[in-house]
Amino acid sequence: MFVTKFHIVGIGGMGMSAVARLLMARGDTVSGSDKGEWPLAQALAADGATVASAFAAENVTGADVVVRSSAYGDANPEIAAARAAGIPVWKREDAWRELARGKRVLAVAGTHGKSTTTALAWTALRAGGIDASLICGAVLRDIGTNAYAGKGDVLVIEADEYDRAFLSLEPEIAIVTNVEHDHIDVFPTYDDVKQAFSHFASGIVRGGWLVACADDPGAAALAKDDLAGRQAATYGLGPDAGYRVVELVQRADGMSFDLVGPFEASIPVSLRLAGMHNARNAAGALAAADALGVPAAAAAMSFATFNGTERRLEELGTARGITVVDDYAHHPTEIRASIDAVRARTAGRVIVLFQPHTPSRLRAFFDDFAAALRTADDRVVAETFASAREAADSLAGAKALATRAGGAYVVDAEAAARVLAERARPGDLVLVLGAGDIRPAGVRLLELLRERATV
Repeated sequence: MFVTKFHIVGIGGMGMSAVARLLMARGDTVSGSDKGEWPLAQALAADGATVASAFAAENVTGADVVVRSSAYGDANPEIAAARAAGIPVWKREDAWRELARGKRVLAVAGTHGKSTTTALAWTALRAGGIDASLICGAVLRDIGTNAYAGKGDVLVIEADEYDRAFLSLEPEIAIVTNVEHDHIDVFPTYDDVKQAFSHFASGIVRGGWLVACADDPGAAALAKDDLAGRQAATYGLGPDAGYRVVELVQRADGMSFDLVGPFEASIPVSLRLAGMHNARNAAGALAAADALGVPAAAAAMSFATFNGTERRLEELGTARGITVVDDYAHHPTEIRASIDAVRARTAGRVIVLFQPHTPSRLRAFFDDFAAALRTADDRVVAETFASAREAADSLAGAKALATRAGGAYVVDAEAAARVLAERARPGDLVLVLGAGDIRPAGVRLLELLRERATV
């Protein structure tokens, strides 16, 4: 068997680490690099990958193919060295295309909810005896990683729209959770987003299925288009949904509902997850599994023990009667959904710490961010995360957002933890929101609260 040596630029990130894991599982040699020590990269190193903690031209020596994250372009020394040496440079979608060869693909797309829905869909298929491979944008708590190499012919993949990467896929089943405006640097207008998702839906193989959320106007519109030989199923809470959530009960420890659909009787579903949005995500996963021939009753039973994904309403701990929850929400719609979801988990106040993710997103949705944050009982805004894709915010957007939302501004995670330690009272729930590096604020808050309890 011919073994290809792949070098991954940005191997510590969710997308690239998942690609690396599946390449290794099929027998290829993998090396990679990133800035600093990343847990997923360290896990790959423990399993045999060669991982560098800094970018350097010599790291690509001997590579047959270099795969780069969307965060890094030709200015990166490794990409520049690869091009100078004539080594093929792939983007993330090129690696997806390679890993999808010969597979039946279940792709999960949408502006929000992709990771949880991907994890639920994979869990549902396994309950039906399908040993599917997995590429997810979050670590599944049940398996401790974001990727899995199955022995079957199905690949379940989180189909990210950033950089239009999802257009590289030709899924047999495509779930679309919602279609909203986001990623301003790629999609300047909402029409750009809608066109990209329409293109994605047109890539479904003939005879395949589009599984669309009927509660979201953008996703529902896709299901009404002429799909030219593809079939459509819808899901949601509304009366028009083909797979409909009814009798939804939200509790402090999760939720339960019945799923009504093309079954002889409704299917009872129990989840350890919180929030109406996760009821929709579960319904979409069950509809997709049904399209692949997995009995919905068996799939639904597996959800009762599903422990969710990291950074998706993940409880970090409780100290002095204050619960701290971490969540990846970084869009106004997601912020509202997360705040609403945790209301059932506390009798006290919901205090939010939010770190904006990229200046372009903050500027585009500034008023919506302020309104979403005001649905919490108190709020703290941390300085905007400076990602590899955009320069730091020079316009003091985070400080302005704190003022507009009626909250406090902090410069970093340490300052955030100290402010929250002063504001939170026993019975409160602190919700840490953001897609950047704000999670440590929640961990540090718990440390400060425990220190005070000891004193």
